[in-house]
Amino acid sequence: MALTFDDGPDRGLDAFLGLLEEAEARATFFVVGEQVERAPGRLREIVSRGHEVAVHCYQHHDHLYMTPQQVIRDMRRAKRIIEEEIGYSPRLFRPPYGRYSLAYWLEARRQGWERVHWTRWGRDWDAFSTPWSIAEKIGCPKAGDIILLHDSDRYADPFSWHNTLGALPLILESIFDAGLHVRPVGELLDAGRNFP
Repeated sequence: MALTFDDGPDRGLDAFLGLLEEAEARATFFVVGEQVERAPGRLREIVSRGHEVAVHCYQHHDHLYMTPQQVIRDMRRAKRIIEEEIGYSPRLFRPPYGRYSLAYWLEARRQGWERVHWTRWGRDWDAFSTPWSIAEKIGCPKAGDIILLHDSDRYADPFSWHNTLGALPLILESIFDAGLHVRPVGELLDAGRNFP
C-alpha cells in the first residue's frame, strides 16, 4: 500500500522523513511548486532517502475555478520547477483538492503523467482533527490502498501538520499489523501491472 503526502515541502519535512526512515517506509510526496521554490534542495533530500516526488500544482488553487489556460500554466510551471530540482520528470500528478477539470485531464495526458487519487484520507487538514481522529478515519488499510496525508499546513488549518505527524506512528502501526509494506505509489502501480 502507499502513503502520500500533499502540499510540501514545508517546515515539518525533516520530522516526517525521520519517522518514515525509522519505520523503513517509503512514500510519495505530491509537491507544490511555490513550496519547492521556498525550500530549494529539499526535493533532492526526499529522493535521496528513497521516496518518490510527484506533481501537485504550482499554486494550490482549485482547478474547477480556473480557466483552462490558467490550469495548464499552473501545471507546466510546477513541472518545470520540480524537474529543475530533481533532474527528471515526475510520472505522477494529483490535482489540488483531488478535483479534476477537463483542462487538467488533457494536460496530464500530454505530459505523460499518471493521475493519482486516494482510497483513504484522514482529513488531517481540518481544524478539529487530532492524531487519533486522523488515524481512526484512515482505519485498517488494505493491500493496494493509497492514503492521503498532508505534510504542510500552508493551505490548511495552522499547525495541522503537527496532528498528522502525531498520527503517523499510529497509522504505520495499523499498516504493519495488517502485514502490509509501505511503498511509493509508482511502485504500487508497477506491481499491479505485473499481476493479471
